[in-house]
Amino acid sequence: MAAPLSIALAAFAAQPAQAAPAAPVAGVPAIDPSAECPPLPAGQDPRLATCMIMVVQDGSMKLGGITQEISEEMRIVVQALQRTPTSNSEFTSVTMSGRPMKIPGGVFGLLGYPIPAIDDWPGVKVEVQPEYTGGFTFELPNAGLDMKINVLNALAPEGCAIGSAQDPLRLNLGVDFSEITIVTEGDVNDTFHHPPILNMPARDTTFSVPKTSGCWLLGPITDHLAGLPSPSGDNTAEFDTYLALATYAPLTGAAARSAGDPVQRLKSLRIGG
Repeated sequence: MAAPLSIALAAFAAQPAQAAPAAPVAGVPAIDPSAECPPLPAGQDPRLATCMIMVVQDGSMKLGGITQEISEEMRIVVQALQRTPTSNSEFTSVTMSGRPMKIPGGVFGLLGYPIPAIDDWPGVKVEVQPEYTGGFTFELPNAGLDMKINVLNALAPEGCAIGSAQDPLRLNLGVDFSEITIVTEGDVNDTFHHPPILNMPARDTTFSVPKTSGCWLLGPITDHLAGLPSPSGDNTAEFDTYLALATYAPLTGAAARSAGDPVQRLKSLRIGG
């Protein structure tokens, strides 16, 4: 069960000084749980608390008639807590961040006639930005994530999006275990400062895409141009994902030994659902 906060703080205070982070690996995003993960709720045993950071650095999404390359990093940070050492984890915090991604050709790109020379013009430029809407599960070989896609255009009202919190895109990303690779081993005794980093491609071709919401008069036009709503089987998400899994306190004894293989630890993780 959860240890008192005073014990948890004392445990952290007693830890030796941390070694400098390892040099970054070329092409791999920088991931630092100690800087990115949210603080723990009062009284939570840090040994039963996990932070998972996923960085989508490449890939694409086909949403109806829109095909969008992942041109900007998408970062998802999940905090998950266990009530007991043998129970499944429950997520207490999920955040998703990333800069807007430009649709090549803007409005004319949606029409199928991209004109690169003018796709930055006001009224022509269109950007999309995924936003988490509140549903998350993680039980490999599948990971579920609910999102909407904000549509940014000078003529679009604030809040215009493909999908909504009430009717989101429900991704159920599949992972092939044979394609998971360990990029950085990390330190099994201190994953919070030196996490292992894995690379795992993920794919979903089964999700449907709802129509737009909050776009006022532009909604029917956008839906028509993009072919929305789009049924299951007509859409694709392919993400090249880097992932780090860290506990908030160093593991010791049998727990540390069982966490020595980060792929096996990832396979055994159960969040939500």
